[in-house]
Amino acid sequence: MNKRTGLGIAMALLASSSQAAESKLNLPLDYGLIRTALIQQLYTGEGGSARLWKDGKECSFLDLTDPRISGDNGQIKILNTIHARIGIRLSGKCIPAMEWRGDLQTLQKPTVAANGNQLSFPVTAIHAFDQNGAGLNIGELEQLIHKAVEPKLAELKIDLNEVRPDIQKNLARLVGAGQQAALEELVNSLHFKQVVADDKALQVGVIFKTLKPVKKSEVAEAAFSPEELQQWQSLWLGLEMTLDNSISKPPLEQQSEQVKLLLRETLQEAGQAFEQGLTQTVSKAEDDPVRIFFKQSWDKLAPLLRKASTNLPAADSLRYLTLIAATDMIYELDNIGSALGLEISSQGLRKIARSYLQQPVAADKPANDA
Repeated sequence: MNKRTGLGIAMALLASSSQAAESKLNLPLDYGLIRTALIQQLYTGEGGSARLWKDGKECSFLDLTDPRISGDNGQIKILNTIHARIGIRLSGKCIPAMEWRGDLQTLQKPTVAANGNQLSFPVTAIHAFDQNGAGLNIGELEQLIHKAVEPKLAELKIDLNEVRPDIQKNLARLVGAGQQAALEELVNSLHFKQVVADDKALQVGVIFKTLKPVKKSEVAEAAFSPEELQQWQSLWLGLEMTLDNSISKPPLEQQSEQVKLLLRETLQEAGQAFEQGLTQTVSKAEDDPVRIFFKQSWDKLAPLLRKASTNLPAADSLRYLTLIAATDMIYELDNIGSALGLEISSQGLRKIARSYLQQPVAADKPANDA
């Protein structure tokens, strides 16, 4: 799954509608997704490395590896392992005159383009440290790092014009034939309004044209077959295992045992409610187990599921985030009025879950292509 598909899904599956002529929705882009985009755009060398500079004989170079992304006072912080060498070639051999390894930290300010179509991340600060944590104090190397790193890392972009086809393709599976024109209109109207980096994710404000709500489909979405239910149970078990593993790692490991127990219980309640909604006939909306669960617990569970899914291999992580984001979308649409015929109910969940299960499972790629 490429960066356009992954980020396009994450953005598109949170689109919704309201009563105003122009609607706005704030959505989180997890730093795991930003890291995936960065790797696919820049870290394409051997072992997932990014060669930011080299001389004509490749005797001197500057490589970055293992980018780690987080939020830092309204900016994104990227911490890399850096390997720099300045050498000379004699008698066909490269003789290192200087070789240095350490960590490189950049701060980058998320910025919305004037036309609203693109997010960029210009570099505002660069700091290099050796393997003992001491600041770099080699003038020539400092100059090289600043000259090479700033323009390269600033190349990271999230461009709506690039992802619009993927947005429409992935949402098209979730709406009926009668809403395809409305979907195209909504996707074409999407624009970034603002972006803020917080501790957990990029909070992106997206604006789009308001569409008129449509009547809910009278065609019932069939209950899951035993084979479909088995696939769903396998999927949910994977999420439960990922969650349990995440609780044992920072930052969730610092939560109290009572909080951890509550998180596990909430996920278990979700699994039970969703399975009932996928398989059982519900005659009254107020008795729908999916609606009941969302009213009580989704706001608490969804952030945890996003956090847990980013610990999966890249391909699986994006697929799980697709499912979670799509469910978020149904929740938002139900709260403020749907223009695409989606609803938060057992019927709506069956539709999104079927679409998800029908996606081909992508094999994990090597680290440099994850």
